[in-house]
Amino acid sequence: MSVRLKHTIAYGVSMVSLMVLQIVALTKPFAALSDYDIEIVYSLLSQVFCMGVLPLSVLLLLKKDESVKANFAYMRYGKPKDVKVCLLASLGLMVLITPFTTVFNALTTMILNIIGYKRGARVGIIYNNVGDLFLILFLAAVLPAVFEEFTHRGVLLSGLEDRGSEMSAVVLSAVCFGLMHTNPLQFIYAVAGGLVFGAAVTKTGSILPAMCAHFANNTMAMYIDYSLQKENKFAELYRLVVESENVFSFAFLVAALAFSVFGVVWILQYLARKTEKPVSEKKLFGILPMDVYAPNGKATLKDNAALIATMVSETFLLAVMLVWGIFR
Repeated sequence: MSVRLKHTIAYGVSMVSLMVLQIVALTKPFAALSDYDIEIVYSLLSQVFCMGVLPLSVLLLLKKDESVKANFAYMRYGKPKDVKVCLLASLGLMVLITPFTTVFNALTTMILNIIGYKRGARVGIIYNNVGDLFLILFLAAVLPAVFEEFTHRGVLLSGLEDRGSEMSAVVLSAVCFGLMHTNPLQFIYAVAGGLVFGAAVTKTGSILPAMCAHFANNTMAMYIDYSLQKENKFAELYRLVVESENVFSFAFLVAALAFSVFGVVWILQYLARKTEKPVSEKKLFGILPMDVYAPNGKATLKDNAALIATMVSETFLLAVMLVWGIFR
């Protein structure tokens, strides 16, 4: 059994358990809970168990001839190729990632509005105090930065590089990251973020930049939500900049979003210059040099069986959610 198959089996088990949990969350026991309680229970189960304990256990069972330390090192949890470069990339992506994903979030919203997609009817989290904010940040920012990155940039990305190329591993893991959310509103910007996370991981040899950027992106989203509910000074500034319907606000937003996209691309290109030249180079979207050489040969249908089954299942569930959102 190839390393690729072992890793994709572990990833597939993780995603199947997550899809089962998503279905169970629609049943009566969950329906009786408040949105706040659902957030706590679902986050703990989905992150810690479905995308942490379960895939790690399966992976260690399939790779029982290797030590735990060796497995984590293979998934880039060791020392990065260049510590300074890795830290600079992590800091830069933390600052730029939220406006970067905002571009693709706006694109998603526009497309879904055109086809008549309607958002869910959940009230969402009500923040009674600052303690609620820290709890939600732990659940929706810290846990995903640890466990979603473990499954996608740890287990999956490193597995896809066996009998695959750097380019294909980054693209496939990003698409899987988007499918994992099974939410039409999140798909496009999750894929965009996944491409950035995956490229940063492969270029630095560390999972740290992806974890930092993921944490920063989710933290900002939660804090904006909290501020708008509490009508604090940040909310006033946010509404002045984002929600004001004037030419100056629009121009500022366009400039900020353009700068963030430029900044993210520049960081990734900088990382590419700091790594070894690809054996067989091709530029991702014409801007980022990546290796399209598969050192262990091309993957067979057997090697990809678990990944194909997982992606088909997730695509079906995402399609169901999209159709339901349009016709409900």
